[in-house]
Amino acid sequence: MGTLQPGLPSPVMLPQKWPLLITDLKDCFFTIPLSRYSTFGQARNSHDVFHQNARALRRQFGLSHAEAHGIVRACPQCSHHGPGLG
Repeated sequence: MGTLQPGLPSPVMLPQKWPLLITDLKDCFFTIPLSRYSTFGQARNSHDVFHQNARALRRQFGLSHAEAHGIVRACPQCSHHGPGLG
């Protein structure tokens, strides 16, 4: 059968009648906030690094149309470009 995961022994090699505990990992997940910034702040920081267009900011961060366009217009590098073609 081989190993179930690299570095772990085959189940055949475990001694019989050895007490085992099986944990279902899908029950162990919980939510950890990744950032203390607001969604708008995360979008602004992301645009400062990656210079996404307003549509991408709206999709990724769930911003309104006006908020996303405001972030793009406030960027000195992106404000002089025309609308995207996609």
